[in-house]
Amino acid sequence: MLLSPNQRIELILGDGEERRVFITRVEDVSELDNYLLVAAPIVNGNIVPIRRETAVTVSFYYHEVPHQGRYQATGTVDRRFRENSVPVLLVKLTSEWKKIQLRDYVRVSVFIEGLYNGTNPCLIRDLSGGGLLCAAQEEIAVGSKIYIDFPIDKTLLRVNCRILRVAKTERGFEYGCIFEDLDERTRQQIIQYVYKRQIEIYRKESNQKD
Repeated sequence: MLLSPNQRIELILGDGEERRVFITRVEDVSELDNYLLVAAPIVNGNIVPIRRETAVTVSFYYHEVPHQGRYQATGTVDRRFRENSVPVLLVKLTSEWKKIQLRDYVRVSVFIEGLYNGTNPCLIRDLSGGGLLCAAQEEIAVGSKIYIDFPIDKTLLRVNCRILRVAKTERGFEYGCIFEDLDERTRQQIIQYVYKRQIEIYRKESNQKD
């Protein structure tokens, strides 16, 4: 198992419009019995009430080569209790870990001006629900974490990213970035924007053919 204590994970409840994603951490793992002990999610200072036998999905991103990628498994909440004063959930895994291909997210070309790390200008050139490609003049090392502010549909978004690859260009550098700890609401905003952008591009190309 690629998980380890104190590793950050996403605990996903429900699906569709009822889907909720909580950022929490691993407290302990048990490879033999397929159990996972995780800290109970806390929102605005309150413990999220998750009942026993609730179906959950556990998702995390593993950064080390050669197993780098996002993994998911399903499970159910077996117990709720406190360990060393920490509220925890014992999750029984009901599936094998599956590697999720981030390229499965629909990606679309865009031209969006943004700022990374607060003050540095960048240009987002493509976007998906899993990450983005941006250009900047400064060189940033692969593996670095940055945050990017950019507008879509009159809403200013801030996303945390990790740089997976870098390419030198005539005007600077291009960075392939993956989103980290992205809340589901923001991810859905991005996905909806991507689909809308796809439709715009399709209509434009259709009109040019006519």
